[in-house]
Amino acid sequence: MRSIFHHETDPTAGESVWVITGGRLINMDISALDPAADSGRAKEYRISDLGRYLLCPNPIEVKKKLVGGEIHYRKGLLQKLLGPFQSRPNHGDGAFDKHPPQGADIIVSRFKLSIPEMKDPDLKAHLQLIADELRGYDSFAKRLAQLEPARISHVIGICEDLGGNFSYLKLQGTIAEKISYLTNSITNNVGVILNRSYVAQGLFELRGFNFRAYRAVDSHRLLAYPKDGRLSACVLTPNGAVEFFVTDPSLLKYAHLLEQCLQADPMFNETMRRCVRGEFRPIKLFFNNQLEIDYAKANFPAVYREVFRENHVDSRQRNLVKPVLNHLQTGVSLSFLPASASADERLFSHIAVLHDFRALDSLKKNLPAVYSEIGKRLSVSEAGRFYLLDSIKGYSNV
Repeated sequence: MRSIFHHETDPTAGESVWVITGGRLINMDISALDPAADSGRAKEYRISDLGRYLLCPNPIEVKKKLVGGEIHYRKGLLQKLLGPFQSRPNHGDGAFDKHPPQGADIIVSRFKLSIPEMKDPDLKAHLQLIADELRGYDSFAKRLAQLEPARISHVIGICEDLGGNFSYLKLQGTIAEKISYLTNSITNNVGVILNRSYVAQGLFELRGFNFRAYRAVDSHRLLAYPKDGRLSACVLTPNGAVEFFVTDPSLLKYAHLLEQCLQADPMFNETMRRCVRGEFRPIKLFFNNQLEIDYAKANFPAVYREVFRENHVDSRQRNLVKPVLNHLQTGVSLSFLPASASADERLFSHIAVLHDFRALDSLKKNLPAVYSEIGKRLSVSEAGRFYLLDSIKGYSNV
């Protein structure tokens, strides 16, 4: 069993990609940093620049393709009277609702042509001119040209990310200026402001982090302590002042899980290293407890095939293992693109499946040898005791 409560080697050495170290108890008056902190001892950790990015509550900017707009028309007298009972438009960047409110139209471009990355800038510029000319034949531009700004109350942009997910984009200026922006920027990548890197449950946006600037030797102090009966934390500046607070305990758990994943899965670690080297462009990081892999029907993962072979486990005994494999799983998925974009980009994913050792409790009595061998492969942190059940690579067209 391998513990990461304290790293066996310096995580900041060499090309290592790391997130968070194990914690150590410290004697410190936390109330000087957070007057609302409960009495009790604090723990100090070191986090990397990547760890700081995942925990930081500050907004980030990412690029998304502008694919359309949601047009809200001015209300007549009856609509104004019914206004309090009707849904309100979304004025800012945020989740997209495919069912627009009454009195609104969604106009989406069907123009899909994109120019791949090229070594010849003149050829790329020439192809871009052709693409711009063809864009004029898109029905989207024609519909925008027919709009009457005097009849419109709001115009909101609609963006699509590399995973095919849609979101709103807040537009600035007058109605006429917003329509002009949609006309000139449609199908182009535009800057979208997200509230933070943590965008949904278990999901982190990675495009706001500069992986090329990552250095394993750089680190930051993180203090965790009790507050209002639950775990809280703060990240400190080099001068010891609070840079920001971490009020969601689940973020700390995700940091520990990612650290365990990087240590337990050499292939996942190498994928992350290739992001740092600029070979891959990371897109998203997702922690998922509901995987679609049914290990009761699929072949046994390599870790179990090895244990079965070494301990001469017969087929009847192997059947005792299958039911436990689908319980208490955590999938850590890193999605990324190759550094060299192409017209038919494929979104790659590397999924490390961590398995909670508690799921094997039934094997402790029935298959003690298997239980013991898997126990030797554990990594332990404050997130729990896990071992690497599987490591999967795949891709989808985007």
